[in-house]
Amino acid sequence: MSRATSPRRSATRPGAWKVLAAGTAAAGALLLSGCGAGQVAQTAEQVAAVGGTGGVVGDVAVRNAEIAWPTGLAPTGAVYQKGGQALVEMIIVNDGGAADRLVSASSEAGTQVVVTGEQVLAPQLPLVAGDEGDVAAIPGAKRITVEIAGLRDDVVAGRTYPLTLVFEKAGRLTVDLPVANPTTPRQDEAPAEGAAEGGH
Repeated sequence: MSRATSPRRSATRPGAWKVLAAGTAAAGALLLSGCGAGQVAQTAEQVAAVGGTGGVVGDVAVRNAEIAWPTGLAPTGAVYQKGGQALVEMIIVNDGGAADRLVSASSEAGTQVVVTGEQVLAPQLPLVAGDEGDVAAIPGAKRITVEIAGLRDDVVAGRTYPLTLVFEKAGRLTVDLPVANPTTPRQDEAPAEGAAEGGH
């Protein structure tokens, strides 16, 4: 098994979840609340200040989408290795008045994308993939799992990986997933003996 054997993250980004909670509390205001996180409503190509990416197609908005950093992995080398699977984190919200449904997901980064859990998008009730905040904060929100399986190459920090979502009514949306920031500090090598004292 690769070093990334535990894809779940040890910490969530509360700022991203607060933006979502505030938006869904006022029906129809979710996309406007994105302005506080570096988003412009109805703009599919701006990247959120919290590190993820997002997009809009029809009445469906995807926010804070990224590849999760595995718990306990030092911030060097491959984040996920070729042939393995990578956990995706994101929030999907239907801002329309009628239910929609996620019908398929795919990525050139892997052989398939596996979605586990609820795929019906009720109006204003988000689907939360990965460890993006506490779904209990918004009654009716559902937790799902999205994983890119059969990775065609190592997943490394600093690159983006495409993910295409197809919704029954809203249509097709492709987002380029960045890799999340490390959840553990970088482990630099200790200085050579005497270096800390100005020795050579």
